[in-house]
Amino acid sequence: MAGELHYREFRVPLGPGLHAYPDELIRQRVGHDGHPEYQIRWLILQRGDDGEGGSNQVDCKAEHILLWMSNDEIYANCHKMLDKDGRVIGPSQETAGEAGALDKSVLGEMETDVKSLIQRALRQLEECVGAIPPAPLIHTVHVLSAYASIEPLTGVFKDPRVLDLLMHMLSSPDYQIRWSAGRMIQALASHDAGTRTQILLSLSQQEAIEKHLDFDSRCALLALFAQATLSEHPMSFEGIQLPQVPGRLLFSLVKHYLHVTSLLDQLNDSAVEPGAQNSASEELSRERGRLELEFSMAMGTLISELVQAMRWDWASHRQRPSAQSSCSIFQPQLAGAGPGLPQAQATPSLRRSRRFRPRSGFTSGDTYALYVRDTLEPGMRVRMLDDYEEISAGDEGEFRQSNNGVPPVQVLWESTGRTYWVHWHMLQILGFEEDLEDVVEADEYQGAVGIGAGGVALPSWRWKPMTELYAVPYALPEDEDTTDSEHLSQAEWWELLFFIKKLDGPDHREVLQILQENLDEEILDDEILAELAVPTELAQELLLALPQRLDDSALRDLLSCRVYRKYGPETLAGQSVYPSVLEAQAQPQKSAVAARVEAKEASTQCHHTSLQSLVEGYGPAGKIFLDLERALRSEGPREGEVKPLLLQLQRHPQPFLALMRSLDTPAAANRALHLTVLRILMQLVDFPEALLLPWHEAMDTCMACLRSPDTDREVLQELILFLHRLASVSRDYAVVLNQLGARDAISKALEKHLGKLELAQELRDMVFKCEKHAHLYRKLTTNILGGCIQMVLGQIEDHRRTHRPINIPFFDVFLRYLCQGSSVEVKEDKCWEKVEVSSNPHRAGKLTDRNPKTYWESNGSTGSHHITLHMHRGVLVRQLTLLVASEDSSYMPARVVVFGGDSASCISTELNTVNVMPSASRVVLLENLNRFWPVIQIRIKRCQQGGIDTRVRGVEVLGPKPTFWPLFREQLCRRTCLFYTIRAQAWSRDIAEDRRRLLQLCPRLNRVLRHEQNFADRFLPDDEAAQALGKSCWEALVSPLVQNVTSPGNCPAPH
Repeated sequence: MAGELHYREFRVPLGPGLHAYPDELIRQRVGHDGHPEYQIRWLILQRGDDGEGGSNQVDCKAEHILLWMSNDEIYANCHKMLDKDGRVIGPSQETAGEAGALDKSVLGEMETDVKSLIQRALRQLEECVGAIPPAPLIHTVHVLSAYASIEPLTGVFKDPRVLDLLMHMLSSPDYQIRWSAGRMIQALASHDAGTRTQILLSLSQQEAIEKHLDFDSRCALLALFAQATLSEHPMSFEGIQLPQVPGRLLFSLVKHYLHVTSLLDQLNDSAVEPGAQNSASEELSRERGRLELEFSMAMGTLISELVQAMRWDWASHRQRPSAQSSCSIFQPQLAGAGPGLPQAQATPSLRRSRRFRPRSGFTSGDTYALYVRDTLEPGMRVRMLDDYEEISAGDEGEFRQSNNGVPPVQVLWESTGRTYWVHWHMLQILGFEEDLEDVVEADEYQGAVGIGAGGVALPSWRWKPMTELYAVPYALPEDEDTTDSEHLSQAEWWELLFFIKKLDGPDHREVLQILQENLDEEILDDEILAELAVPTELAQELLLALPQRLDDSALRDLLSCRVYRKYGPETLAGQSVYPSVLEAQAQPQKSAVAARVEAKEASTQCHHTSLQSLVEGYGPAGKIFLDLERALRSEGPREGEVKPLLLQLQRHPQPFLALMRSLDTPAAANRALHLTVLRILMQLVDFPEALLLPWHEAMDTCMACLRSPDTDREVLQELILFLHRLASVSRDYAVVLNQLGARDAISKALEKHLGKLELAQELRDMVFKCEKHAHLYRKLTTNILGGCIQMVLGQIEDHRRTHRPINIPFFDVFLRYLCQGSSVEVKEDKCWEKVEVSSNPHRAGKLTDRNPKTYWESNGSTGSHHITLHMHRGVLVRQLTLLVASEDSSYMPARVVVFGGDSASCISTELNTVNVMPSASRVVLLENLNRFWPVIQIRIKRCQQGGIDTRVRGVEVLGPKPTFWPLFREQLCRRTCLFYTIRAQAWSRDIAEDRRRLLQLCPRLNRVLRHEQNFADRFLPDDEAAQALGKSCWEALVSPLVQNVTSPGNCPAPH
């Protein structure tokens, strides 16, 4: 087997130096088939780690996988979780020792005290509204916090009045009261994860809680959530640059995340018990159906918000997902096919034999080897089936001779032009020319079949064999069911229903009316809606009606979802109701050249005309902003005019974002426009509705303006005043500025202007004080993303276990973003097209030869030396490093300035200035640029000890930011391997106990392989991701099972 026994406990190898070990039974549920299932925590350990000490000795932050397992799987894999009679020991129901230490009468008295204290605290809070809290109130809260830390009293704190008390305390203007509320919450949440989650969920779902919480109170709750989830999903996103998400959006993500996890817990506890009465069973079934719909809608909302918070929908190419080639995920691409090259193109001319049997038609490798040995004649053509030393699978050649040596077969190979010896079983006989026929399609070759075990049609295999059995029990994937093609599937309907539920009152009623008229339904409640059979014609009608009723955010989701891509009118992009979104989909950012041309035109007109040209491409939504600008310039009361316009901009924010991004246009040519924009933004901040606009999405443009050496002093002053005002009104944006590195940028601006920038020092101090909050926000973003990935993987495993469809909206969208980068790899030396130097160009190659002993030496006057990098289009520099050596003495650079430009003749934007220490060897010049610069120039302005010429040992450029694909591939393959290794062990034990069950193995394997193939075709975006899944499944389940059942000595004996 692929696993191994260690002190009678099964361990699963998951990769080099890693294995999984069953550590603890967490919970129990009743599965869809009515049989019990158990959630087991499997620890991921390094080879040699013991793990035998029990769960109480294992660090809760250790990497682990939570997996639901059946009785049979527990019996075959987790022996320590069985009692002496072979039954599963259920989750421990023991209470803490503290509970047993308290007498019932004492506990009752303490509960009475708590209720009295809660009542007193609420009364005291009402009495001190608007005043300094009296000492008795502080003492009351401290006593309550002490009681809250006693676990047996947890139940009494579930009183609804406790939530009222905490809400009052969290929204109190007094810091000490809010701090005391945090202490009480922490005390309540310290007992167990369930209590902690319940408290967080209850508080986060309170009506309009965000309106009552100030920055500090919200951060207190966010910190508690970060602490609660720290050990739940230990995933590291090291090296991946995550976006800056403001606290308001993080809090919204936390609310949705807690809601989803709560519904998932309810689903796990809502299965129908075996033997239940019919009426009770039907009621539970209806309740479960309601929960499944609510969970799917909540999960879709979470994915939608997470995609937008991560700014995945900002991708520079908004192309629809490319169609995955229809080939088996269990068969790698043929040798020579590049990652982006379809298999059919890589092998345009495949040939097969008309009369010789393929390897898949034999029950064992030995039988096939004898067939090849007895059949082959000198001069026959053969094809290699496996990689072997210098010969690759797919290579063809001519059989020359054989002998009794090892290996015994000599073939003249076309790929090498010489002979090489291989084994009999590695060859496929093509025969003489008259025996061959051309195969036009690669799929036809893959579909060539033989008869294997159980009479199943088999494909021709090219995979490097893992056992000596080649008659692989495999069935081709089922064709898509076309019997009900006139109606949406449940997954498609629920995705469409997601958008219907997003509509406001009148629009929602109008769409329901369309449904009622077409489906003859009198009342459409949630239960009926979930089970509707919706004709495709009606779906197309709804997809025409929905875009006119959705805001920009929801419309972006609609355009990217599967039901729209499948049934939506293709002409909608040309009949855009909201050009703001559709134009952003097609061209999210104007090119630098277009921006400069537009900016030059704008600079010759008045500011109103400049704004008009800026937003004219956004249709009706663009006109909103022009109306807003006129309202802000008018005299007298403006709130009545401005507020409705801001509410419209919240729904369609593209013109607002275009306004902010205009600050990233060339400073010299756009001074008037920049001043106008900043003064408008300054006025907007004073309106509470404006704070709900997505300022954070364009904050990087403010930083670009702040860092630019060409920014006019007056523009810089207006920018500082605006940022100070924004950060004062909402400290969330001070945190965002901290994450964007505003502190250093402000310091450089103060240095340049000799400290004469009003409020600049105050802004810098405000940003610096948010350092711990920035760290909290980064940790929260990591925890939420990691938790969502684990939930998605859990849904994939439930899909495997139950074979029930995945009905979660945007599930494929989330997987598509996680798999981005799977087919693309940009090497470091592919970031730039060419490197130029100011002198001695014949030595420029020394900068990129990766040899620290060689160097480029300049020849010129002081300050005239430079290195110019011409970058490949679209490459964002993640890190630019200069290699130097202290032994170069006066030739070593001392001060380096980096500039960016749009062409070699226009390199004017200063990106960074670095002073080089005499002891330095690697000097980081740039990190994590957020825009593409076609040309980057490194200027050595001064050398150590006043030297004239300089020496540089090398230049290193790290290119595109790392993607999530390597991390997600590891998690997906690791969990797939664990799931199927456990199943293989259980099935092997089944067969060992009753060899007649071997007859069931082929259908079982067929179902598994077909299921994984269908899943990959439906949800995974490209061949590399699909084949990573297929390879993990094959190696964990099929190969060890085949080996086990065909080698009697390897069959496990029953315990």
